[in-house]
Order: sequence, then structure tokens, then C-alpha cells
Amino acid sequence: MKITEKLLKQVVTETLKRTGHITEAFAMQKDFKKGMRVTWNSLEKVVKTREMPSGKIKTKVNYERVSHEGEITDDCSFVADRASCEPGYVVIMGEDGKSHTVAITELTPV
Repeated sequence: MKITEKLLKQVVTETLKRTGHITEAFAMQKDFKKGMRVTWNSLEKVVKTREMPSGKIKTKVNYERVSHEGEITDDCSFVADRASCEPGYVVIMGEDGKSHTVAITELTPV
């Protein structure tokens, strides 16, 4: 679906009429600083196997959304160019003790 200027104006107008305000906030790279607590979601692969009555093994692959929380340890590792369509990335130390590189568009401040 292509988002045109007309469609965008229509969505904003309808949202303002219905709710009286727009609550969606767009996070930018400057909004996230080193030491800040953030959350993000990821999809993790889950493989389920079961044995059929005929003796065959059936494998089913699903993806589950998993929520993560952590602290930004490096806020300038991959800085997005102003003219680039690519998002900026930050390095986060998760609660699991592992380091994660996550796009800024996926982050939500805690």
C-alpha cells in the first residue's frame, strides 16, 4: 500500500476528529541516550514436533513475539546518515546479560 499525502491527511484528520489528539510518538535517534532503559520486541522461532498415528514425525514452525528490556550501552555505534532511509542502531545490554544491536525504530523508552 502506498501512503500518499492525501491518505496521510485523511488519517490524521480522522484521528483528530475521533480522539481530539494524536498519541503516537515518533522516536528519533536524539531521544535515546546512553544509560537509558528501553524495551523492544523480537520474533523468535519455535519448532514443535509431534508423532502422528502413522509413525511419521510432523514438524511445525511458529514465531512468537518476545518482549525484551535492557539498558543502552552505546548510543552512537551506528549513526544513521541524515539522507539515509536506514534507521540508526544502538547497542543494548539486555537483562539476560547479552549485548543486542537494535534499530532505534524498535525501541520504546521505559
